[in-house]
Amino acid sequence: MKTVRSNVRPITRLSGVAVGVTAVAFALAACGGGSSAGDGGGTSTEKPKLAFVIKPLDNTYFGAMAKGAQAEADKQGVQLTISAAQNVTDDSGQASKLNSLVTAGYDCYIVNPTSGTNLLTGLAPVSKDGKPIVNLDYPIDTDAASKAGVKLTTYVGTNNETAGAAGGDAMVAEIAANSKVALIGGLAGDPGSEARLKGFKDKVSGKLDVIQTVAADFDKAKAKQAAATLLRAHSDLKGFFTPSGDMALGIQQAVEEAGKDDKVAVIGVDGTEDQLKDIKAGGEPAAVEQFPYLMGVQSVQACLAAIDGKSIPTKVETPVLVVNKDNVDAALENYPAPPADFEVPNPFEG
Repeated sequence: MKTVRSNVRPITRLSGVAVGVTAVAFALAACGGGSSAGDGGGTSTEKPKLAFVIKPLDNTYFGAMAKGAQAEADKQGVQLTISAAQNVTDDSGQASKLNSLVTAGYDCYIVNPTSGTNLLTGLAPVSKDGKPIVNLDYPIDTDAASKAGVKLTTYVGTNNETAGAAGGDAMVAEIAANSKVALIGGLAGDPGSEARLKGFKDKVSGKLDVIQTVAADFDKAKAKQAAATLLRAHSDLKGFFTPSGDMALGIQQAVEEAGKDDKVAVIGVDGTEDQLKDIKAGGEPAAVEQFPYLMGVQSVQACLAAIDGKSIPTKVETPVLVVNKDNVDAALENYPAPPADFEVPNPFEG
């Protein structure tokens, strides 16, 4: 296997490839003010109460995100209430759950929305009250937010183009130059999916031949079906890239059922536990782990820093790591947290 190279400095010496940066501060914004914990002053003796509105918890990615947030809340001794959407397109249901939390009253709101605008109506009174809002993973439409009177304190999440590019590096390392590859994306128009696909395509441009891109709605079964169709149509296909861990597992199943598990490489973003186990078992050759658990941890850290009135970055990129057979044991040992020697400092301290 060729060594995967990156022009981004690795975060640690862990075997494999670390891509991206932790805590990329694009600008600093002063957050907080006032005298109570809820108003950002941090002088109240009461422990802060945090609300977390998230996508469905039966998805392994968002489940890991919630676990990270809860672990950090427990560590800091603060109350965290988590309310999840029914599915990834449950815009109105998720908005209704946010409204209930706003009515109840919390000191900081962490939001992982199902769309770029579905939570804006509920968040407007939060901003009016001067409470911090931490946008996690799926970016809120900033233009629409400004028009709605919503002020976002910070964004925490993966740079999706960086994640896709890491997948491109891994694929180039796995298969021969100019090989044919297909891309199976998530929901059509989803910004995260589109950015990961773009990052991959830009990285492999001139090195591999991307013959087709299809959408499978972040659904494992649909991804499997799409992959099976593509394998029948293109007997010389050598690789699949997907922005989703669950879809990667579905694609790998299709590859194995076609009897091509030693001929077609499947690489996906997320790095779920099942993906890592599949790598260890000799299935997928690599995955791009993006640490949703760490995102959850950092979202709570952001809330507490904002409540304390600290100046914090307006955007923090969580790192990604290419996991392959060389470093999969270390990745699994500490899952869903990052590997033990993959140190990521609190970006909101200082």
